[in-house]
Amino acid sequence: MNMIAQAGIAVLAGGSVALAGAFDINGSMDELTYGPLATIQNNSTGFGDDQSGHAAYADGSELDGGVAVLDGGNLVIFLGGNLQSNFNKLELFIDARDGGQNTILGINPDVGFGALQRMGDDGNGNGLTFDVGFEADYYVTVGCGDDNGEGIIYYVDYAELRTNGDGVGGYAGSGTTHVDAEGNVTVTPSTGDSGISLAINNSNVGGVIGGDGEDCGSPEDVTVTTGIEISIPLANIDWDFEGLPFDNVRVCAFINGSGHDWVSNQVLGGLGGSANLAEPRDVDFSAIDGDQFFTLGDVAGSCVPAVTGACCFANGECWEGVTAEHCDANRGLWIGEDSICEECDLGGGNDCPTDIDGNNVTDVDDLLLLIGNFGNVCP
Repeated sequence: MNMIAQAGIAVLAGGSVALAGAFDINGSMDELTYGPLATIQNNSTGFGDDQSGHAAYADGSELDGGVAVLDGGNLVIFLGGNLQSNFNKLELFIDARDGGQNTILGINPDVGFGALQRMGDDGNGNGLTFDVGFEADYYVTVGCGDDNGEGIIYYVDYAELRTNGDGVGGYAGSGTTHVDAEGNVTVTPSTGDSGISLAINNSNVGGVIGGDGEDCGSPEDVTVTTGIEISIPLANIDWDFEGLPFDNVRVCAFINGSGHDWVSNQVLGGLGGSANLAEPRDVDFSAIDGDQFFTLGDVAGSCVPAVTGACCFANGECWEGVTAEHCDANRGLWIGEDSICEECDLGGGNDCPTDIDGNNVTDVDDLLLLIGNFGNVCP
């Protein structure tokens, strides 16, 4: 990781960075302490693109980028984006020591109301499978929802993923994010006996758009600086007190359904243009191009944002900032790159309503458009 040396920072083997007490866990990323992102999302979100801008609410989930660093005796991870406040889950798997599980077993600790059992082998030789060489050793999961109208509350669980299963796991406490009438944000990170601290700030409105195509956000908002921030004591992973070096820590993060039962297309590293992956036990990251994880010390490469514009509907509705493919899939009319809703013209007052493609001639192309859309139910 190419960073300017500063007080309290030491560069470790493998390019990772250790910092002594540099982090205030509040759901926000300070690039001066974290350094550059290790990975940038390359897939639009199939779990909703939140545009509320509210720190204590989200109606969609996305993971726009991630980075992990060492902070004294803790592993600190920042994931930019949003976690929908309907108790959908962030699933976080860490590979930091020898051994572990490449495919999630069915005999792990029962945490989060059967989270690992729902994703693991049900006796049929299945189970969520990671990339070749990624063997998860530690697991953290969190979901958030309404906190009596005051904001969001989030519940955190953790588990050791030992090579042969079993291990220790449990509840890691709860945290809250509240916004008062004046707009002041108060983040109270989770705390518990495990020492894990986690905070959520859902105010992001940048990053990827909705859908299942390739995207990484517009050039000015690729680096999303609010989202989910987690600090995990390294002693939790060094459960035998071996003095592990922690010089090759890898992280796989993704959004899942509220019952840990429907894997989204929001995975870090990204899927490169994919629909939601659905049934966890059938997910095999090794069968997908690229790495579905990022590593301590990685620096993300560049990405190409999706081409977006306005999508116009015959009922007068319009969406902005969507791709042509997403618009077409929802039976709308996409009117070009960087277009806006004010430019929609759906033929009101058209002197030639049979000219469907708008070239001022009723011809065979109009007939083919009609036949191709015959039977569609309009929005």
